[in-house]
Amino acid sequence: MKTIYLVRHGESEGNASRIFHTHDVALTEKGQQQAAFIAKRAAKLPVDVIIASPLLRTRQTAAAIVSEIKKPIEYSELFIERKIPSELRGKHHDDPLIQDTLNRIHKYDTPDFRHSDEENFEDLKTRANAALSYLEKRPEDHILVVGHGFFTRSLVARVLLGEGMTGAEFLNVIRALRTRNTGLTVLHYKEHAGMGHEGPESNWQLLTWNDHAHLG
Repeated sequence: MKTIYLVRHGESEGNASRIFHTHDVALTEKGQQQAAFIAKRAAKLPVDVIIASPLLRTRQTAAAIVSEIKKPIEYSELFIERKIPSELRGKHHDDPLIQDTLNRIHKYDTPDFRHSDEENFEDLKTRANAALSYLEKRPEDHILVVGHGFFTRSLVARVLLGEGMTGAEFLNVIRALRTRNTGLTVLHYKEHAGMGHEGPESNWQLLTWNDHAHLG
């Protein structure tokens, strides 16, 4: 059985300013402190390897963890944040002029809908499937992944709803789930899952969602 620890990056300049970032944004001072807190917590986990998104905010968060636990690190594009429409970059989240675009890109219940150059539902589902398959095939039993808020929700939606996940189901899950910076989510993978002591089991299971007790 594998255990996957999903960690969202610390607070970024984009998070703090509520601006859709125009470049690879760094952690804020608060985000660096959060990274130090999750690093201390990770030191208590049986981590074999760290996989991180190659974006700056995840690399900085992962570096704090590596400094604390001295485990090998690799980078994978599979865990980058979802791609948003280029027209949103540099805009404030509350800008009324972009509300129509925001509403349109979240039409995940419309099959194959794409507003412009963003990742749509099918893209996200395909990448979530690939990310889970990648983790399944890794030789390590305890893997810590440093990633992003929306794509972590996408992974968990896929775990909860399975390969047949529809866009409408996906939309319901991402509306209901929220993440905190450096929140910890734990998944188990059982290659030959069947009937457990609590009933039927899926291969992928959600054990913990968005635990941020280390932040106080």
